[in-house]
Amino acid sequence: MSAGAPVESHLDLFGLDVDDVRTRSRIQAYVDEGRGVHPVPLARGLELYTLCQAAQSPTDTTTPLVWIDVAAPGDREALFLRDKLGFHPLAVEDTVRGRQRPKLDRYPGYFFLVFYAAAINEDRQRMALHEVHVFIGRRYIVTVHDHEISPLNEVLVRWRANSEGFVNVGALAHAIVDTIVDGYFPVLDHFADRVDEMESRIYSTSTAGQIASLEEVLGMRRELTTLRRVLGPGREVLGTLVRRDLPFLSPDLMLYFQDVYDHSIRVVEETEALRDRLGMAIEAQMTVSSNQLNQTMRLMAAWSIILMAMAWVAGVYGMNFHVMPELQWRYGYEWALGLMATIGSSIFLYFRRKRWI
Repeated sequence: MSAGAPVESHLDLFGLDVDDVRTRSRIQAYVDEGRGVHPVPLARGLELYTLCQAAQSPTDTTTPLVWIDVAAPGDREALFLRDKLGFHPLAVEDTVRGRQRPKLDRYPGYFFLVFYAAAINEDRQRMALHEVHVFIGRRYIVTVHDHEISPLNEVLVRWRANSEGFVNVGALAHAIVDTIVDGYFPVLDHFADRVDEMESRIYSTSTAGQIASLEEVLGMRRELTTLRRVLGPGREVLGTLVRRDLPFLSPDLMLYFQDVYDHSIRVVEETEALRDRLGMAIEAQMTVSSNQLNQTMRLMAAWSIILMAMAWVAGVYGMNFHVMPELQWRYGYEWALGLMATIGSSIFLYFRRKRWI
């Protein structure tokens, strides 16, 4: 995350070197102790984290609300998560290895959520998926991710601007998943614009050079398939959040999570619709290519017949027979050329009326 307090020199107590943290990863702690949200040194964040683990309930306002963010996790960060924060080794392994299916696992005292944020890489004009791991306890939340995640930064800004609106960890968890799901819509808009552009080129009556390449269409369909593989399990996770009685979800938050779930359903449906449109675009692409090939073959066949008929006249008069009246005729040459032109023109006009030429 972009803002935070400097990591202090006592990080070596946790198996982390200061320079190593600054170059390879970022571990930042944010706390709401009733005076607003502010970053704190990691040692102070761990002290408050210990208090959060002993909280009686998610609504225990006597315990501060703590958010620890770990970016670019490696082996040392894995030790920090496992030994200092006390998370299960299997969950920690998932955060380091990545490429996990969206899921919600329950561990003693906390939940482990895996979700994916999506964005458009402006340089490559391609979709980028960023895996986000979230540990949700009674009064703490720990996020782990490899890259800069805009939704997390946005939630942090909102939390610091209005801490009263985030009374418990469930509100923070909702803000994270809601912002991530809302981030899917600009991605879908990007794909919709590209599909519209491809369809307009495919159905255009202009030259073949304006028709979208099959490789481009198939590449976009692969991106949508990848997105669909993330959105489907993500929708199931949100459905689980809505249906199960989870301790960090207060009843007043259920309607908000239901709204996020409805958005996820809409995102999945729009993704399926775009995939169907691309499938039809591929069929249209193949049809257009087939029609172009047929037109080319008809044109070549028509001209072949015209030239073959004219060559037939030339072949007749090219035979080496001595008794051929036209060979000694004064106008034989003009007659042969005129006959070839007449036959060729007649066949040409016939194919023109048939719209082969």
